[in-house]
Amino acid sequence: MNGTPTVVNDVVAHRVVALCTGTHSKEIVQTMSVWQVSAMPVLDDVGVVVGVVSEADLLPKEEYRDGGIGR
Repeated sequence: MNGTPTVVNDVVAHRVVALCTGTHSKEIVQTMSVWQVSAMPVLDDVGVVVGVVSEADLLPKEEYRDGGIGR
């Protein structure tokens, strides 16, 4: 930054896409790709944020998807 203060409003995304609990990993990956994001908030049934899922959270699932490393 060039010496001027930055406020959250300058860097925050104004349009947010979120996931519902129970969303399958394949749909999460597809949604992240479409929206070009690497993490998304997760909402419960009444719209309360209960967590965040990121690409890093999905890596172990993908790594072992076909029965293990090297298969």
